[in-house]
Amino acid sequence: MHYDDEFIDKLVRRVSLDPGMYANVQAHNAAETLRRDGRLYRLFGVYWWAVKDALRKYVDDGEWYCGSQDDPLMRERSWHGSEHRTMVAAMFRMNENPDASPDCEWLDANGDGHPYTLYDSDAGV
Repeated sequence: MHYDDEFIDKLVRRVSLDPGMYANVQAHNAAETLRRDGRLYRLFGVYWWAVKDALRKYVDDGEWYCGSQDDPLMRERSWHGSEHRTMVAAMFRMNENPDASPDCEWLDANGDGHPYTLYDSDAGV
């Protein structure tokens, strides 16, 4: 599914946390999930790179390790104009994703699929 601005607006309206706190809280929630199984980073799909940035920013407590591996193209495709909006989409994606497969498809605004493999050797604790 392509998350257009209208869809993101609907998700944002459902969020009860203040926009300034949302990314911080969700980064800590994501960290707890990933501490149980680092391979679950794949649940975030195209949003993994934004989540990884939030982990670095909010959960850098000397315990978390994200490394420097990045995917600028996927980061650009997943950006929704702000950290808050992008993290709302990321958490929705994680909760709606049926499995943690590395084989993914990103859908653009035209509904065209772009397959990619989500792999990050730096993911995990």
